[in-house]
Amino acid sequence: MATGAVPVASALPERLREATRELHTATERSGAMAALLAGRLPRAGYCALLRNLHALYAALETALVAHAAEPALLTLGADALQRAPALAEDLATLHGPGWAEALPLAPALQAYVVRLQALQAMSAVEAAPSLVAHAYVRYLGDLHGGQVLQRLVARLYALPAGDSAPGTRFYDFGDTPQVLLRRQQIRRALGSLPFDTAQQDATVAEALWAFTQHRCLFEELAAAPAAGG
Repeated sequence: MATGAVPVASALPERLREATRELHTATERSGAMAALLAGRLPRAGYCALLRNLHALYAALETALVAHAAEPALLTLGADALQRAPALAEDLATLHGPGWAEALPLAPALQAYVVRLQALQAMSAVEAAPSLVAHAYVRYLGDLHGGQVLQRLVARLYALPAGDSAPGTRFYDFGDTPQVLLRRQQIRRALGSLPFDTAQQDATVAEALWAFTQHRCLFEELAAAPAAGG
């Protein structure tokens, strides 16, 4: 925190929620995500989506591990929420061997990975506000919609239902009480971060960038050949 700056951490969760509300909604209604929610995304298109999300999480979680000793990131506790291994399992189930080589990364996701790698290369103090934003966008979103998407995906692609079922492990955060508890823990952690106003501004700006990049990703995936079956 800058010398003499006054922490206003309790404002961060509300600032993030209000600043990203409209863009969050627009992103969910875009491209491949809109098709998935409507039950119209073919299996190949869904595999392409998961492949891109795996690359995102791999880069994000590598950066979070690299800066794990930073107090702000330690408070967030994102290490318990890692998704890259579950995504790899789902891709092995849904696509089969060789998914990493067979499924390309969309340009928007390539730019996202470059951004996350740049954050990893920064000092932990400098990177923390932006990494908090990316963790907020991904993990809290997963915790809010994961159980609904797990059921939808299982039905749409004729997969086994239930927690930890092959092909839907990405969405498995435990039973409903565990999911609610994890949501509360993240919100409390966000509210306790000792970020000054400038750091909060950086977190909100990075969250807006992340949602914009997700929207571009979903639109690019919808335009790709795999999205048509």
